Amino acid sequence: MTGTGHPDRRKTARRSTRNRPTDTELLDAACAVIAEVGVDRATMDAIAQRADTSRMTLYAHFGSRDALVDAVIERELAALTTWMFEIYDRGETMQYGQRAIYSVESLFDYARRNPEGFRVLLDNRYDDTHPGRRLSAALEPRIAERLRANYAERGTPIHGGAETLATMLLGISLDIAYRAVIVAGADIGAASDLAVTASLAVLRAVEPEQLRAIDTSLHTP
Repeated sequence: MTGTGHPDRRKTARRSTRNRPTDTELLDAACAVIAEVGVDRATMDAIAQRADTSRMTLYAHFGSRDALVDAVIERELAALTTWMFEIYDRGETMQYGQRAIYSVESLFDYARRNPEGFRVLLDNRYDDTHPGRRLSAALEPRIAERLRANYAERGTPIHGGAETLATMLLGISLDIAYRAVIVAGADIGAASDLAVTASLAVLRAVEPEQLRAIDTSLHTP
């Protein structure tokens, strides 16, 4: 009796999962399609096929294609920013250069673990409306805050210059990731090594006086 009942229940569960997918499963399918073909070419038909469901189900869950795309972007943006904020917190007690290396390598580690979500956020990131801009806007203030603290500890307080330097450092990593990992399909480890080298070179080369000159110019009428 028990042996004949369990297989039937398992089959029913599989049909239910396939025909009534969760929001998470639909977002996973949409993310995969967007990562593969881009936002503009990601159709509801393609997403429904990837999710093994129907367009009607997609509309029932999200209302429209644009709302589904927005939901994917919001989810991936939240996931990556949460990851990086945790990395910044863990690196608080590290020395200056070690912390920079840890942050850059962790960004590329995320790309290794979540290639589809990473591609969704960075592909076509030079479009001003693209989520890559929002990613930069979310991460740069934390980097600038840490830079200000570092320079203050060294007796050279900076203000607006920290924001400029933060933009440079994050831009290096994101640009290398975009060009190497997404455009050219390069090895993530090799791209990470290049980003670390470039970031450390900037940190060594930039003089505090240059950053303070930025501060002065921002307050000059």
